[in-house]
Amino acid sequence: MKDKQQSYFVNIGSSSLLVIFLVLCLVTFAILSLSSAKSDYSFSERLAAHRKNYYEASARAEDVTGEIDRILSAAAEEIDLSGHNNTDRQEKTALYYDAVAAALDGKQIDGTAVQLEQEEDGIFLVFRIEAEEGQELLVRLQVNDCWSQETYYEIKTWKVISTDRQEEEKPLNLLPIIQ
Repeated sequence: MKDKQQSYFVNIGSSSLLVIFLVLCLVTFAILSLSSAKSDYSFSERLAAHRKNYYEASARAEDVTGEIDRILSAAAEEIDLSGHNNTDRQEKTALYYDAVAAALDGKQIDGTAVQLEQEEDGIFLVFRIEAEEGQELLVRLQVNDCWSQETYYEIKTWKVISTDRQEEEKPLNLLPIIQ
C-alpha cells in the first residue's frame, strides 16, 4: 500500500513542478517583451524628435535657398538690363559672378550667414543651419552661369554634419612597453 501512495505523491509533485516552471517561463517572457516594447518606444520617440529637427532645419534651408534664388535672379536680370547684351559671354559671366559676390558674400538671410567660396571648379555659396544640439545641416550650392544653364545654382551638398568637437586622441597604453 505504501507503494501506491508514494507513486501517487510523485505524480502530483512532477506536474506541480512543470506548472511552476511554465509560469516562470511565461513571466520571464512577459518581462522581456515589456522591456523590449519600452526600449522600442523610447527609440521611436528619439527618432521622431531627430526627424522633426531635421525637417525644420531643412525647411529653413529651403527658405534660405529660395531667397538666394531670388537674389541670383535679380543679379542676372540687372546685368541683362544694364546694356551688357553685346558683351561677350565670358565678360558677362564675370560681371554676374561679381554681382553675386557683392550681393551674397557674408549676407545674413533669415539669421543664417551665407559664405562665398571660390574654387577651381566654380563659385559656391555655403551656409549652415543648426538641426539639433551637436548637429548642423550643411548646404553648399554651386552658382551656375545662368546664360548657359537653366538654373541659377546646383545643390552640391545637403547633409547633416556633427559639430561636436572630440577631444584630442590619446594613445591607449594597453601593454607596457619594455625597453
